[in-house]
Amino acid sequence: MADWAGLHGDLLDLVVVRLPSFDLLRFRAVCASWRAAAAAFTARRGQPRPDRPWLLLPTDVAGDAEDDHGRLLVCRDREVPVAALPTRLGRVASRRFVRLGSARGAIVAADDLGEMHLLDPVTGERRPLPLVATLPLVARVEGLQVHHRGGGVAPVDALIQKAVPVPTPGGGVMVVAIYRQLQHRNQWATARPGDRAWKAVAPTSIPAVVDVVVHRGQLYANTRYGMMYVFPELHWLGSASPEIIPSVTRRPSAYVERSFLVECPRGELMQVELLRPVAAAGGEGFVVRVLDECGETWEETEDIGDAAVLVDAAGAVAASTAECPALRRNTVYFAVDLEGETRVWAYSLAGKHKRIEVVEALPTADGYRPPCFWFAPVYSHP
Repeated sequence: MADWAGLHGDLLDLVVVRLPSFDLLRFRAVCASWRAAAAAFTARRGQPRPDRPWLLLPTDVAGDAEDDHGRLLVCRDREVPVAALPTRLGRVASRRFVRLGSARGAIVAADDLGEMHLLDPVTGERRPLPLVATLPLVARVEGLQVHHRGGGVAPVDALIQKAVPVPTPGGGVMVVAIYRQLQHRNQWATARPGDRAWKAVAPTSIPAVVDVVVHRGQLYANTRYGMMYVFPELHWLGSASPEIIPSVTRRPSAYVERSFLVECPRGELMQVELLRPVAAAGGEGFVVRVLDECGETWEETEDIGDAAVLVDAAGAVAASTAECPALRRNTVYFAVDLEGETRVWAYSLAGKHKRIEVVEALPTADGYRPPCFWFAPVYSHP
């Protein structure tokens, strides 16, 4: 039998630089020497080759980077790769966690001790974020239930509607949490790994923020009503006066159920909206708008070129079909949890009569904890 653990380190270094994220994950699980080669590669700030976004299915099993039961269970021989994500941290006295958002190859999660983490499922790295209890107007956290000051209880993932890692100048990362208190509008708070508390963001005059993204060094905040706010400085979110991009004219016959921001592989900023009512086969579908070069006007488009956009209940990611040829160009993939299954639709943007096709129908497995979500293992535009 071949002694895979005895391969020379120089040979492992030649292999590891050629692996996409999925294969790097499998590579590091073979043995200690292979895991060390993968760790050295990431320590040198090496980036895996571009890979398709994964559809992650949170599953209630214990997990740890060194534990066989904690590794992602991956099926990549599909149009969209699917993986089971363990929703427990640690090998001893494991804690259940809920995912609150993801971007830049990291997942923001809160566990049942009220602790928050920035997780990298490829490298196994876990970086601490401030406790949920340090968010403004939170009294205490018991399990995954949040007690508000002044009364009221809600699940953590109902309080924190979204937590988005965004790049900061100098190569760091900051997490923006969009949260809602009882009897209050959506509010923001920010933190960096290692901070002791969340810092509230002051501009309460901005209503109904639903998504944020950093594009060309500026923070864009998307609202439920289509209005866009642009913050030129990440360091002064609490005091800065944002610029405003006017809302677009929406179709009067359609209700916008979800509205997300995503950066196209070509570097353009897109607004992707899901329209309702939706029929059983996918309904009215999606509208995609691109911000013009001057950053002042949204232009609706039916051609996003060799890009594919992948949308779930809480966010969207984009991928280049030139780098990920298994995906369809000019297409929006939509993943949703239905009764008894998780389904993925492919929605073609081209043509008057939009083509909608089911590309995945995954039966609900034991221990599955919805919602599913897309995870882009390599962030191409830091």
